[in-house]
Amino acid sequence: MRTPKLREIREALTSLFSKPYTIGYPYAPSVPPERFRGKPKFTEADCIGCGACAQVCPARAIEVVDEVKDGKGTRTLTIHHDHCIFCGQCNRYCTVETGVVLTSDFETGTYDRTTAVSTIEKELVICQECGEVIGTVDQIRWVADKLGTKAFGNMSLALLLSEGLGLVTRGSRDESRAVERGDNVSFLCPKCRRQVILVEEWGP
Repeated sequence: MRTPKLREIREALTSLFSKPYTIGYPYAPSVPPERFRGKPKFTEADCIGCGACAQVCPARAIEVVDEVKDGKGTRTLTIHHDHCIFCGQCNRYCTVETGVVLTSDFETGTYDRTTAVSTIEKELVICQECGEVIGTVDQIRWVADKLGTKAFGNMSLALLLSEGLGLVTRGSRDESRAVERGDNVSFLCPKCRRQVILVEEWGP
C-alpha cells in the first residue's frame, strides 16, 4: 500500500512545481491551428454580392437586403456573428471561393450584439422597364469575365462591359412611350427582354 501512496505524492509534487499544461489565454495570446474556423468575414475585393452564402447558411446568420430608390439600388449583406455556428459553409460554397473567408478570430464576446456583424454593400443593376433587381454589378461583371468574348452575345453583359467607355447610361424608360425595338439595347430582366423581343417580332 505504501508504493501507490508514494507515487501519488511524487506526482503531486511534480505537478506543483512544474509549468501548467493549459495555455495562458486570456493573459497571453492564443494562436489557433492552421485550419481553425473563426469569424467569417467578407472580402471587399473578391465578394460579388451574389448571396450564395446566405442561401447555404444553416443558421440563417447571413442577411441579404436589397434597397431600390429612384432607379438605383444597393444590396447589403450582413453576417451576424451572434447567430453564426462557424460551420464554414459560406466559405465552402462561395461562388468566387474567396468572397467570404474564415478568419482566426475566435473572440465573439460583446456587450452590444449589434456590433457583432460583418457587412458589405454592392451596387445593383436594375431593370429599366419594370424596376426589378437583375443582380449586382460585380456579379454580372464576374459572369462576363468568365464568358470572355462570348459575353457580347448577351445585351446586358455587353452594356455593362461597355459602361466604362461612357456610352451607356442607366435609367428608366419613359412610361408614356410604347415598348419598341430600341429598348432591346438596355438593362432588362429576362421577363422584360422577352416582351421586347415579342414586340420586335410580332408587333405591339
